[in-house]
Amino acid sequence: MSQQFFNFDGKVVIITGSSSGIGQAAAILFAKSGASVTIHGRSEEGLQKTTNLILESEVPKERIHSVKGEVTDSITQKALIEETAKTFGRIDILINNAGGAFRNDGDQRSMESLDYCLNVNLKAPIALTELAIPYLEKTKGCIINTSAPGGQKSFPIIAHASISRAGLDHFARNYAAILAPMGIRINNLSPGLTDTPAISGRYNDIEKMANFLISQIPLGRMAKPEEMAEFMAFIASEKAAYMTGQIITVDGGLLIYSPTMKFD
Repeated sequence: MSQQFFNFDGKVVIITGSSSGIGQAAAILFAKSGASVTIHGRSEEGLQKTTNLILESEVPKERIHSVKGEVTDSITQKALIEETAKTFGRIDILINNAGGAFRNDGDQRSMESLDYCLNVNLKAPIALTELAIPYLEKTKGCIINTSAPGGQKSFPIIAHASISRAGLDHFARNYAAILAPMGIRINNLSPGLTDTPAISGRYNDIEKMANFLISQIPLGRMAKPEEMAEFMAFIASEKAAYMTGQIITVDGGLLIYSPTMKFD
C-alpha cells in the first residue's frame, strides 16, 4: 500500500506522539494522502523533523499544525483539540498514539510507575476522546488508539504497561457501543515490536536485546513504522467503515507463538 491507495483530501487528523516513530510515519502518510495534520510531541526538535519530512513530500505548510507538551497535561489536551478545530475548521480523525511502558526510576512495580502508565496509556486517550467527540460527531469521524500486545497477553517485565494497555483495549470496546449512535468509530491498532527510537534508545546492548526479541517473532523481524502507519490509514478510511470496537493486532505472529524445543 502507499499514499496513492488512500484519499484523505479535506480531512483533518490529530496524531499524538508524532515527533518520531509510528506517529511520525502516520503524520507523513496522512499528509501525503491529502489530510491536514496536527502533530504533537514533547520535543521541539522532533516536531520540526516531522514537519520537515512532511514538507519534503510537497505538502503545503498550511496543512501542518503542531502542539508541544505532555499528552497527560490537560492544557495540552485542550490545545490539541481546540487549536486543531480553530486552525482547520473541523476534526475527522483522532489518533491516540502517544504512550509509554517504562519510567526511568528503575522500579517498574512502584505506584509511581502504575500512575505513569495509566495516565499516559489510558487516561490521556480517554480525555482526548471526550474532548474530540463534539467535533467527530459532526464529521462522523473515527478514533484510533495505539495499543500493544501486552493488552492481550501478560508481559510481567512491564506489568503496569500491560495492565494499562488491557484497559485501553476495553476502552475501545466499550466506547464503540457508546459512540456508534453518533456515527463515530473507534478501534485499536496493536503493533508488535517496531523499529522506532523508543526501542533503540531503551537498551544498553540494543543488538543483544533486539536479537532476543526478534527470536520470539515467527516472521523474524521488527515491523517498520511505515507498515503500522498504513494500517492506521486503512482503519481510518472508508474501506473500514463497518469496523468498530476491534483490536487489530499486527505483530509478526508474536502473540500466537510459543518457542519450542528442537528434538533430534
